[in-house]
Amino acid sequence: MQCIVIGISPISSQREEGVLKNKLTEQLTGVDGSLITWVSNSVAVEEGIHTQLFSCITDANVDEVVTAVKDTLPREYTCELWGSAPAILPLRPPEGYNRHLFCGDTMLFDHWACVTMKEWGMFVQNGILLSDELVLLRQTVLNEIDKTERLLKMHHPDISIGQDIISFKEIASRGNERFDLLLPPSSTACQFVSDVIKPRISHVLDNILGNDIDCDVSVVYSRPRATNQGWHADGDHQRGANDAGMEVDGWRTSLSEPYALCIFIPLIDLDDITGFTQFWPASHRNKGLAGFGPFAEIAEATFDGKCKAGSAIWYDYRLMHRGIENTSTILRPVLQLLFRRTWYIEKRNYGNISMISNTAMP
Repeated sequence: MQCIVIGISPISSQREEGVLKNKLTEQLTGVDGSLITWVSNSVAVEEGIHTQLFSCITDANVDEVVTAVKDTLPREYTCELWGSAPAILPLRPPEGYNRHLFCGDTMLFDHWACVTMKEWGMFVQNGILLSDELVLLRQTVLNEIDKTERLLKMHHPDISIGQDIISFKEIASRGNERFDLLLPPSSTACQFVSDVIKPRISHVLDNILGNDIDCDVSVVYSRPRATNQGWHADGDHQRGANDAGMEVDGWRTSLSEPYALCIFIPLIDLDDITGFTQFWPASHRNKGLAGFGPFAEIAEATFDGKCKAGSAIWYDYRLMHRGIENTSTILRPVLQLLFRRTWYIEKRNYGNISMISNTAMP
């Protein structure tokens, strides 16, 4: 069984999209005895040409499916293979992500958040911090970054910060000019998270993860000239855990519950200049999507996490994403809260050795 995505162009109107969708789903249900199940459709635009994308799951040969689609459509359309994978390749819904990833009714937020996290693996919560809280937290975090980099230079003068790969207990590089700094529980930032942020989100957290959870607080920061990251998920699907498989709505019945989730709280506005995190919504459903991140870009299935400082982007630890370059002249700090079930211990994202020798902290 495999997922196949086919592109049909040129498309000139939404009416035409509907006609093609009905034609394929009603007339092409199998090839040489193999069933074809149509999963979703979307539209991508390249150089002004609109291409309608259709995904299906089938045991049929890829080339035979593409040929069958060509034979089903009128001659004026071009049909080509866009991708195939051993897991469903999530496409952007025709209406876009905004109506799915933002909650318009705060009274229904708790229930909406749980359903949205399961279906899309992420959502955006606006204005989680007040303006004065944001100013205080940003300065606290910048102080932690400055202190850590001074200690790094003191104890490891041979390291070129921003260019060399580092992996210590306290801090690890995430690419050129990009870092993940784990904040100590005694820090002012961690106390702020415990006293201010967690009480505001605890009910939603309990509904998604349960109340037997731990929290790690870090700051992911990108200096000017930080480049694009590669696509990745912070955590793997757990061994023996179910994923959505090849069922059209597999996430509703078989997807294992999340064991960890992250909340990104940007401390400056995230835009095209400062950069942001780019996500592939729904990619948390299938462990077979590792390595297919570039497809999301080509198919325009990505969601750009641009938002105001003090907002929050929640995402499942299994969701595919990548950091985008920082072309500004300022540091881009993002507070990262990792909430995890107590049995899960993060081992791969930081090193085992402290960057600090026996020298006392300044």
